[in-house]
Parts: sequence; structure tokens; C-alpha cells
Amino acid sequence: MPVVKLDGDQAMAHGAVAAGVCVVASYPGSPSSGTVDSLIGMSAKCGHYVEWSTNEKVAIEIGLGTSIAGRRALVCVKSVGMNLTLDPLMAANLTPVHGGLVILVGDDPGGYGSQNDQDTRPLAQMLEMPWMEPATPAEGYAMMVEAFELSERFNTVVVIRETRSFTQRQEQVEVAEPLQPLPSLGTELTPWRFVPVPRNAVAKHRALHRTVERLQEWSNAAPYNRTEGNGRRGIVAAGFAYDKLVDVIGQPEKGPFGVLKLGVLFPLARRQIADFLAFHDEVLVFEENEPFVENQLKAIGYDFGCRAKVRGKSTGDVPREGELFRWQIQRTLAGFASEYSPPNEYLEVDEDAERPGRETFCGACGYDHVMDALEVAAQEANRELVIVGDPGCLVTVGERLHAKYALGSAVAVAHGLLKAGAVETPVAIFGDSAFFHTAIPAICNAAYNGSGFLIVVLDNNSTMTSGLQPNPCTGVTALGDSTPVQSFAEIARACGVKSIERTDVEEGHSAMASVFSAAFERQGLRLVIVRTPGRRG
Repeated sequence: MPVVKLDGDQAMAHGAVAAGVCVVASYPGSPSSGTVDSLIGMSAKCGHYVEWSTNEKVAIEIGLGTSIAGRRALVCVKSVGMNLTLDPLMAANLTPVHGGLVILVGDDPGGYGSQNDQDTRPLAQMLEMPWMEPATPAEGYAMMVEAFELSERFNTVVVIRETRSFTQRQEQVEVAEPLQPLPSLGTELTPWRFVPVPRNAVAKHRALHRTVERLQEWSNAAPYNRTEGNGRRGIVAAGFAYDKLVDVIGQPEKGPFGVLKLGVLFPLARRQIADFLAFHDEVLVFEENEPFVENQLKAIGYDFGCRAKVRGKSTGDVPREGELFRWQIQRTLAGFASEYSPPNEYLEVDEDAERPGRETFCGACGYDHVMDALEVAAQEANRELVIVGDPGCLVTVGERLHAKYALGSAVAVAHGLLKAGAVETPVAIFGDSAFFHTAIPAICNAAYNGSGFLIVVLDNNSTMTSGLQPNPCTGVTALGDSTPVQSFAEIARACGVKSIERTDVEEGHSAMASVFSAAFERQGLRLVIVRTPGRRG
């Protein structure tokens, strides 16, 4: 097999193609879009279908439909996007999948491109689905290939977690020749198989627990977990934290520690972990984000009667917030074992060099000018200006927003402000992709319940912040095919918006302010569509 230098994103894409993936669905979000970009580039040669879905809930439901049809599907989301998949996934865990279905979730420790520092791993215990995290791109490739086989063997969705720093890690990876999508297993239409209802929910939940028991045995033997070294002081490193640990201490089998590398995070390899805890007096846990593995190790130690003291984030030995840096690992080890002498030195002053890079696409979008025009219009109308935004492009003017939560939330938050009597006319402002993502139901709700305020949609003609990906307003699909342009105005009018105006950032403050001033004076829900310099075409 050829050996190719790949980063984490590319390794995951090659693994999916090697597994014979048929359908790839995603909503743009960093880190996770890089794998989709790679799969788009490989689609013409390999024959799989790729789309940018309108949101993550839609993407996972497309994956479920593909699975029912007996084909393999990959769904790529970022951390906060994973939250949106939970509604269908909390039913999908009870309906054994048919064709392999894998979710690649990109966590963002440090919140470099996200509004929070979220750890998705605790969702594994609620979803009761196998959850893995690779330490290197080569392991990510292998995990992706096996994840599809695992999904079909145990009839379960499989989740692979990656972090932003992992996606940018590069190494030589042995890859198989690209496959065309595997043939269908046949469409599965057995009555009640994919229909969880009150009468069968408990029975299906009981069957799920039997599957988890079988997965437990697989986890105990999985090649992604292994013990190295023989030191009496133990270290447990989960996922990409293991790669950072190796950079700090060198090869574990040559060092003073016993090291347990964990690549399967749910279900944990309880028997292997218990043996490791029994051999060591103290165990230090390195992982990204929360003490997810650390706390489970303590429970496993209690169940098996192990006396090892487990230390990590919850004990204050390892920093809990933000990304785990190599200098932090080194400093923690110095306090853990006084005799430890690091072969490589990492310093706090060099932290910036270790931070993952991130390309920005928002440099000249002109959102400050939009805010200026809104302020002028509000002053002319003698109205208090309260602006509620969405994540994404508006991060560049975050200090001028009064609230910002999830994609699609601005309209509902503004509706709540209005119904509470807090402000007379709040403004909900967001980008074109957010409009299609989840703003439409909120607009319907506001119109249905008699709200009247200003909605501003920034027409960027792309999902700008995450990489200029197309969306339903652009007239082109992920694969470059032409498609009808979906109109903000027509959809908003159908949802109950009373008046609709257009303006353009390039027309200047006065022209925009004039349009906003007129909108402030109207009644009911009103929409202003603002073309931005970022708009392509």
C-alpha cells in the first residue's frame, strides 16, 4: 500500500474512502470541515456522494436513511453541532442500524473557533454508542476503517472524536487504494426495526445494553488501547493527549513510567484498566477537556478493589480549561515524579507556537458598517438598540452584540426580550447560513405569536466563517452542481414576515441607515437583507 503524508483531516477522509463510504453529510464547522473538503476532492474519482446539509440534525438523519438502505454513511460535525444531532440519535441508539454509520465529531479545546470549550465525550454515556479518539493520523485512518465494520457488526452508530490540534498533525500514513462505495447490504424494512415507540422502548433499551456488554469485550481487546513501560508510577493518556505525552517523555517503554494508552473511550476497557490500576500506586491521567476518563477510572478502581490514587484534572494536578499543552504535561510530571528528567523541554512562553493555526475568512465583511447604520437608524427613530446575534460571522463585532447563543437562536431570543417587555424593538441579526440552519422555525414561531421586530440577514452568499462553503442561497452544491437559489425573501414571507427590504454594505452608511430607519417604523416582523463585501458572485 502507498505511504502518503497526511494531516488528521486527510487521514480520516482516506479512511472513510477505504471503508467504502457511500454518503457523506455535514454542516460546515471547524474542526470537522477539513475532512469533508478532502472527501469532496476525492468524490469524482471514488464515486461517493457529499453534501453540505442545512444543519447537523438533517445531516445525521440523512445518514440514518443511508444506513437503512444498506449503504455506509459518514456524518461530520463539530462539538456544538453534535448537540443538534441528539434528538434523532437518542432514538437511533434504540434502533439497530443496518449499513455502517459513523460520526466524526471535532472538539475544539481552547475554543479557538467556537463559542465554548465543550467536551462532547460525556455524551457517549448517554447515547451508549462506541466512542473512539485517535492519537495520530495513522491511527485515525485505521479507526475510521474499522468504525464502519464495527457499526455493521454491532448494529450501532460509532463516534470518532478528534480535536483541532489533531487535525493539523501530519505524519506518513499507509493507505489502501481508494474504493468505490461498497454495494448495498439491501434495504432493511423489517417492521418495528426502526420504529421506537412507547410499547417497545424498554425492550429496545434492554437490547441496547446487551450490545454495550458485547462492545465491552471488544474494547478490552481493541488494538487502540495498550500498556507500555513498567514504572510503578502510572500514566493514562487518552486520544491525542497520548501523542503530546510521547513528545514530552519520549518512547514510553524506555521511560520511568507505566503508560496506558486509551483510544476507545466508551465503553472503557474495564479489565485492562483494572489490571493497570492494580499494578500502580499512583496514576496520573492526561486527556483533553473535562476529567471524563479520570472519573471513570476512579469508579473502575472502586469496583475492582484497586488502591491506586488517581490524579488529574478533578484533583487539580492537570489544568482543566482550554487545550492541554505539552509544557503543562511536562510541569505536571515534574510534580508527579521528582526523579523525572524530561528528554525534551517545553516552555510556557512558547505556548503560542503550539496553538493550532486557524484561517479567518471574515477580514473585510463590513459588519461594523452594518452596526453603525443600525445605531444611526435607532437614534433617528429614538429607539433603544438591543442587538441579538448568532455565532459565526458576527464574532468580529461581538463587543457590539448584547447576546449571542447558538446558530438560529437570535430570532427566538429577540422574541423573548419583546414578550418580556424588556425592549421595544430588539434586532435579530445573523448570516445567510444561520437563516437556513435553524432560524426559519423561530421566524415562524415569532410570526405565529404576534411578535414585531427587525430581523437582519447578512447575505454573504456562503457559509463564510467556516470556509466559504455553499448553502441554499448560493445556487451551487458541495459537489459544484447548479441548483435553484432559495430566496430569503420568499421563505420569510411564507413564514409570516410582513415587510422585506434590501440594502448593500457597499452603498454606504446613509443608504443602509435609511433602510433600517424605515424598517423601525413599520409594524409586525420585518426583514432587511444586507449584501456584504464577502458575497461572491
